[in-house]
Amino acid sequence: IKNSIAAFVVLLLIFGFIIFDYLTISFDKEKMKRLERDNTKKEKTITQLSSNIKNIEARLNKMAIYKERISVAMGLTSPEALQEVGTGGPVTNIPNSIDVPPTTFTEKPTPQPVENILDQTKNIRLEAKKIEDTLKFVENVMEEQKVRLASTPAIWPTKGYLTSSFGYRIHPLTGKRSFHHGQDIATQYGNKIIAPADGVVLIAETRDYYGKLIVIDHKFGYTTRYGHLASFNVKEGDRVKRGQVIGFVGNSGRSSAPHLHYEVRFHDKAQNPMNYIID
Repeated sequence: IKNSIAAFVVLLLIFGFIIFDYLTISFDKEKMKRLERDNTKKEKTITQLSSNIKNIEARLNKMAIYKERISVAMGLTSPEALQEVGTGGPVTNIPNSIDVPPTTFTEKPTPQPVENILDQTKNIRLEAKKIEDTLKFVENVMEEQKVRLASTPAIWPTKGYLTSSFGYRIHPLTGKRSFHHGQDIATQYGNKIIAPADGVVLIAETRDYYGKLIVIDHKFGYTTRYGHLASFNVKEGDRVKRGQVIGFVGNSGRSSAPHLHYEVRFHDKAQNPMNYIID
């Protein structure tokens, strides 16, 4: 009986080990299948990521080209920086749209290592940051240019007839040859005088020679002067816009008849006002 019991226990243990081994092998097989499915799924994901990265890189390359073309157009970069710049026609190898058609594969591509994909995404972020910084800089330059253009004298301050021009002349009151720092515009007494550009009124007061005088600071080194006025429509410290009425034509100061004495100065050096009238 003892031998039978011992044999039964041994058989039971053997059978138990067999069952345990079977269960372990079955579990490992199922685990392997799950890992294979996961790996297949990851490979597909990595392949898709690689394809997307290529598309993004293509778009970034085109954005970089457009960025350089904008910089050249703004005068911020030498045209030599571009491989090809249009000279009267479109650049044929650059499409008008930055949309890139999805990449198609005739055969299953080899997935890239994850490390390569991480490096590529890092490079894309850096390149995108460079483009973003450049475009922000261009935007700031364009905004400054917009302000500069609005602050540069460019229109007639009043309507009338041109009399004494910029340069040497025979002074109408003294009869002597002297340099005339502005442009005289003869017109009716009381005609409106408008600001030829945006700026701030520095002076609105009476002076011996100019009579009633307005001086406007337009920034960027430009100032304008308006002499012999009848009255003011602004005061010192006022901000004015191009086309805004600042005063009225008169005959105050050393003047022989109603007219506007108009000066344009750059860093306080007198300029020919006719070079700053484009309308």
